[in-house]
Amino acid sequence: MSINASFFSSKELQVGVGLDASNVGTVFAGSFTAIESEGVSPPTFNDIRVERRGGASSGIMTATTDLFHYGTGATIEGTVSGYLTDELVDILLPNALGVAEASNVYTVDGTSTSNVTFEHGDASALNKTLSFAYNGVSASGFDDSVVIAGCVITSLTLTADPAEDGGRMRFEANWISRTPKSIASTFSATGSTMGAYSTSYVFLNDYSHHVKVANANVLLKSFSMTIDNPVVFGGFGGSGVDGAPQTYIRSVPEMAITVNPVVKYDTNVDNLWENMRGSADGTQSETLTTPAFQMSDNATYNDAGANRSIRIADGTVNELSWDEGDYLGLSVTIKARGDASESFYLKHV
Repeated sequence: MSINASFFSSKELQVGVGLDASNVGTVFAGSFTAIESEGVSPPTFNDIRVERRGGASSGIMTATTDLFHYGTGATIEGTVSGYLTDELVDILLPNALGVAEASNVYTVDGTSTSNVTFEHGDASALNKTLSFAYNGVSASGFDDSVVIAGCVITSLTLTADPAEDGGRMRFEANWISRTPKSIASTFSATGSTMGAYSTSYVFLNDYSHHVKVANANVLLKSFSMTIDNPVVFGGFGGSGVDGAPQTYIRSVPEMAITVNPVVKYDTNVDNLWENMRGSADGTQSETLTTPAFQMSDNATYNDAGANRSIRIADGTVNELSWDEGDYLGLSVTIKARGDASESFYLKHV
């Protein structure tokens, strides 16, 4: 066979996301929301591979017939990154947090003792499961496109820096699914329909009124926030599908939300060194003055006139370090604590 003369650009690869169609674990069938990403990595299939010598096998090396391959009950994982847009906020945030949106607001009750749970095959909602679509160069007839349903985002990181990407916010999401994907027909020669790339970017200067750490006004140099919200797949064979989970359980052992603002160092933040160590040996961690972290485009974060707000009511300092640059900064890592019924608040209009 001669060498194929066709060449392709990595920019032809696409990734998109959509809400699971009608039921949890059912592939989204509409036009996927395209993710503007610098690179597309295919999902990882954690298939069970068993290699053993068969009864009819002989020779000094194992034969092909000695390798057995199983996909039932195995998880599928992936990582997706790109620029955050208004459309993606409404898809990624409810799934990562496991909470539904109400009037453009997402809140987490840190005092709640009830885990979010739902069943495989339940009526789908944005705070349950998503479908991720990966398009190869399928327009040329290659079997290199795939859609994975039943995906739960277990970690979502948002980052922004005024000196990079024009201040546009970026995201990275790690997802996992245990909705079976047939080994015999995993990939398709027909790519999924993708919408046009959105230009409704989320900018750091959308939060233009103020930034606070321990209720003190600070000058922000850069921002990062990570939502870690694991999922436990309970049971086997949900909704009659071999290997699918019966139940999805979120926030086990905990939902962890951390923010890492890098701020100008001055007397407004010099008390954080003592806050990090606490008040005495054997005492509980010292909670920062409420709000532990807040940035908003309004003087009152939850005012009707506020469009963009992120707020952590109570938190503790996990780590501090100098940030050396044109001027001295302080890198602060704050972990949200569940001391209030509104431990985490995010508004995005």
